[in-house]
Amino acid sequence: MRLKLLAAGAALVVLAGCGDAPGPQFEAEILRSAYGVPHIIADDHGGLGYGLGYAAAQDNICEIADRIVTVRGERAAFLGAGPQNANIASDLFHRGAASPADVQAYLNGLQGHPDTPSAEARAFVAGFAAGINRFVRDTGVADLSDPRCRGADWVRPVSDVDIWLSALVAPFGNPISSIANAAPPASPAPVTEARLDPDLSDPVMGSNAYGLGREATRSGRGALLGNPHYPWNGTLRFYRSHLIIPGELNVVGAGLITTPFPGIGHTGHLAWTHTVSTARRFGYFELTLDPENPTRYLVDGEYRDMMREEVTLDVLGEDGAATPVTRTLYSTEFGPLVVTADLPWTRERAYARAAPSEGLRTIDQYLAIWAAQDVRELHQALGRYQATAFNTIAADASGEAFHGDMGMVPHVTDALIQACATTPAARSAWASLRIAVLDASRPECRWGNDPDATRAGVFGPSNAPAIFRSDWVAQSNDSHWLSQPAAPMTGFSPIYGDETGARSLRTRLAIDMVEQRLNGSDGLGEPGFDLETIMAAMFSNRHHGGELVRDDLAALCRDEGGAELEAVCAALEGWDLHVDRDSRGVLLFNQFVEAGGLRWRQPFDPADPVRTPHTLDVSDPAVLAALRTAAGQLETLGIAPDARLGDVQAEMRGDERIEIHGATRGMGVFNMIVPEAPRPQVGSQRIIHGSSWIMAVEFTDEGPRSRGLLSYSQSTDPTSEHYGDQTRLYSQKGWDELYFEEAAARANAVSRISLAE
Repeated sequence: MRLKLLAAGAALVVLAGCGDAPGPQFEAEILRSAYGVPHIIADDHGGLGYGLGYAAAQDNICEIADRIVTVRGERAAFLGAGPQNANIASDLFHRGAASPADVQAYLNGLQGHPDTPSAEARAFVAGFAAGINRFVRDTGVADLSDPRCRGADWVRPVSDVDIWLSALVAPFGNPISSIANAAPPASPAPVTEARLDPDLSDPVMGSNAYGLGREATRSGRGALLGNPHYPWNGTLRFYRSHLIIPGELNVVGAGLITTPFPGIGHTGHLAWTHTVSTARRFGYFELTLDPENPTRYLVDGEYRDMMREEVTLDVLGEDGAATPVTRTLYSTEFGPLVVTADLPWTRERAYARAAPSEGLRTIDQYLAIWAAQDVRELHQALGRYQATAFNTIAADASGEAFHGDMGMVPHVTDALIQACATTPAARSAWASLRIAVLDASRPECRWGNDPDATRAGVFGPSNAPAIFRSDWVAQSNDSHWLSQPAAPMTGFSPIYGDETGARSLRTRLAIDMVEQRLNGSDGLGEPGFDLETIMAAMFSNRHHGGELVRDDLAALCRDEGGAELEAVCAALEGWDLHVDRDSRGVLLFNQFVEAGGLRWRQPFDPADPVRTPHTLDVSDPAVLAALRTAAGQLETLGIAPDARLGDVQAEMRGDERIEIHGATRGMGVFNMIVPEAPRPQVGSQRIIHGSSWIMAVEFTDEGPRSRGLLSYSQSTDPTSEHYGDQTRLYSQKGWDELYFEEAAARANAVSRISLAE
C-alpha cells in the first residue's frame, strides 16, 4: 500500500510498529508538500534517518533495492549475467572493492578519528535502514506499486552494514570492467566486453554553480544557484528532502537517491552546492613484473607476490538454475590490478589503480556542513573530513561567497612526475590527461604527504584550491583557475586542473551572465541578484555558441550554400539564439557543432581567457562542410531545419510526452540537457542527463528565501503521481517553494504520517 493522503488540509496517519520495547527506538513525522516532497521532523538523528528511509522507499524502493544488491555483489545471482556479462563484472568489482568486514573495521575504529562514524551518523544510518525495512514490511514485496520490482526476490531487508557499504563504494566513476577483467597474460577471455576505464574517458556528469556575495546581491547578503547535471535515470538521480530536529537542525535540499539526505541545499545561514571537479582523485602505479611470473612485481629491488582473492559468484541462468563462476582478483599494496586498452597487463608490465578512500566519512562530512554558520566554518568542515568528491560552492547570510576543491586528491607534484613517470605510457597519461602513472618499483615514487592532510598520500586543506569573495564565484566544470576571473587561483598541482587553458563555452556564458546581471544589461531590471533574477538567469536559455557564430554562419550559407541549403539558411536566420521549447533551428545548429563546424578565426589567448577564442573562420572549408552534414542528417531523419525544439526534444512519462528545453554539452548552453540521439520523424524522446536538482537561494534580513526543482520528478515509480509532475514544471520553467521554516512546511503539507518503532 502507498501511505499518502491528499486533502485540502494535511491528513494524519499514525503508524506504530510492533515490539515489546518500553519505548520506540525511532520516531518521525513525515509531512509531504506539493510534488511529494518529504519534510522529516524528529527529535534525533535516528528519527530523521527513519523518516527519510521510509519516505525514500515509498518513492524509489526499486532503485534502493537495486543499489543494495549491487554493493552486496549479488546482481548475477538474482538478475543473471546481464548484457555483455555486465552483472558478473559488477559483482566481481564490488566483492573486491569492499566487504562487510571492511565496514566493521571502520565502525570499530578510534573514537574521534575522521574515519570513525560519530554516534549521530550511526543513529542516522540505523534509522535509515529501519525506515526502508518498515515500508517494505508494511507494504509487502508482493504488493509494491512499482511493477519493476513488485514481487522480486531481490527486494529484501537491509541492514546498517548494507547502507554503510553503499557509502563506502561510490555509485559513480568506478572502473568496473577494467578491474573485473584484470588477469595475467594468457588467462581466460575477459568476463565482460572490454572498454576504456571511465577514468580515461570523458566525464558524463557536470554542473553549474554561482556563489554570490554581498557586492553581487540586491540584499547585501549572500545568494546561490545550484544546477548539477546528472543522469535522469538510475541510482544517480537526486531526491528532494527536508530534515528538521526542532531547535537543533534544519536543512533542505536534495541528495543522491540512495543516500537522499541534502547533499546540496541550505540551512538558515549557509547555502552550498557541488560541481564535478577536474581534479584527478586517483592514479596508477606501473608495476615492473618478474620475467618468470607476471603475478610478481618489483619493489625496492625485490619481487613481491600479488595478493589474490578467489571470488565465486552464483549466476542465474535463463532456466532459473544457478551456475557458479569463479574468478581471481589481483591486487597490490597500491590497489587493485586493472586492464584497459591504454594500460594492458603484459609479461613485462601491469598497472594498479590507487584511489584514496573517504571511508565512512560522508555522513559526518555533511553533518558538519549543516552545522556550519558561514563559509569560513564550511571551509573548516570540508578540511576536517576531506570527504567531498567535488567542488563546493557556497554563500552565507553575511554575504561572503566561497569556492573550494577540498576532497582527497593524490599528493602528486610536477617534480614527482618528472622523477617517476618515465615510461611513454606514464608520460602520455600525465601530458594529455593529468593522470599520474608512477613507478611502483621505487619507494621514492609514492604520493607525498601534507601535515594537515586527514589521510596519507593526499594534499591537505591548506594546499587545496579555495577562495573567499565578497563579490562572486562561478563554476561550470572547468578548473579552479577562473572561478573568479578577477582573482585567478594559481600555483596548485596540475592534478587539480589546468591554469592556462581555454574555458568551455558554458563557463564563458556563465561568467557573461553574471557580468550582465551586475551591470543590468540582461533585461532583468536594476543590477544585482535576488531570488527572482537568479531563477530568471537560470532559465534564460541563451545559446552562447549561436550568439558567437550564427550571423557569420548564416551569411556563409547564403553566399556559398547554394539552392539546396536555402531552407537551412532561413532556419539559421530565424533562430532566436535560445534553447526554449519554441525556439526553431536549435537541432540544426547543434548538429552543425557536433559535425565539427566551430572553427575559430581568433584563437585562445591566455591574456583574455573569458572572451577567446571567437569569430567563426568562414574561410575554413570544414565550416560549410559541417553545415551540409547537419542538413543531410536532418533530411535523413525527416526533420525540418527550422523544427521547433519542443517538437524534437522531449521526455516520456508513460504515454505522456513532455517537451524539454535546454541543449547538449559543447554548445555554450547553461541549462544543459543531453538527449538521446534523434530518431526519424520524432527526434529525441528520452533525456540521458542534464539539469536535475536546480536550487536558488537568497538570504535576506528575514531569513532565507528559496525555490527548487527536480527536473525528472521525485519518484521513479511509474504508478506514482510524482513520476512526472516536476518534469511538467520544468517544461514550463516553473519552480517550487522549499518551505524551509517548519511552520511553512506544516502549513503547506498535503499529507502527514507519524511513525514509531
